[in-house]
Amino acid sequence: MEKILVVEDSKDFQFLIQTALSGDYKVVCADNGRQGVDIAQEFKPDLILLDISLGEMDGFEVCHLLKHNKETAHIPIIFLSSRVDTHSKVMGFDLGAEDFLEKPFEAGELKARVKVRLRQSQTSKENISVFEVPGLRIDFVRHRVFIEEKQTLFSALEFKLLSFFVRQPDRVLSREQILNSVWGVDTFVTDRVVDSHIRSIRKKLGSYKDHIESIYGEGYRFNPAPVSHQKKDKTQKAA
Repeated sequence: MEKILVVEDSKDFQFLIQTALSGDYKVVCADNGRQGVDIAQEFKPDLILLDISLGEMDGFEVCHLLKHNKETAHIPIIFLSSRVDTHSKVMGFDLGAEDFLEKPFEAGELKARVKVRLRQSQTSKENISVFEVPGLRIDFVRHRVFIEEKQTLFSALEFKLLSFFVRQPDRVLSREQILNSVWGVDTFVTDRVVDSHIRSIRKKLGSYKDHIESIYGEGYRFNPAPVSHQKKDKTQKAA
């Protein structure tokens, strides 16, 4: 389920948004700008609904901080505001926001805007040709995986499965979602086959296997920056 972060100090609007979206998305709310930044970095939402008038740290500052952080820069932001002046809209778009929705708004319009921006974000992820983090590079065009600059061979199905994970970072994927997307809805494959292929992929990734996390009772998640590698990077810098 895709995750939505709502940064909004009005409980009434929080309730309206949760009522409109909670059936299709996992919705988490923040009451102020600082809390919104902290939750965004921890929660890794797929989209952020951001009010402008938030008090000490307003929505513009929140947007600036998130768009200048490599871990959150890719997250689409929709500004929510009762301000209708052109200056506010231009400033929001200049800061990197993807959309601007004026208050008050209808639940139907909110849902439509969210759906469009999430679809555009997913398309953007699918169009990347290379994924790269320290020590690991995946070339989607040439179907090659390089671990510490050395090519590691993956079967066609393993590469398809790995690509499916990488294109949806920080998203928990159930075995059913994996089966339907990688093997196809008309193919009879058991959960054990999924687990077996993931074990094979993690074995080939070697010291980078922690990028694919097992979430008990839920499925799997691709973590671009697992804790083990964050510690490793800090150790290397200290050395």
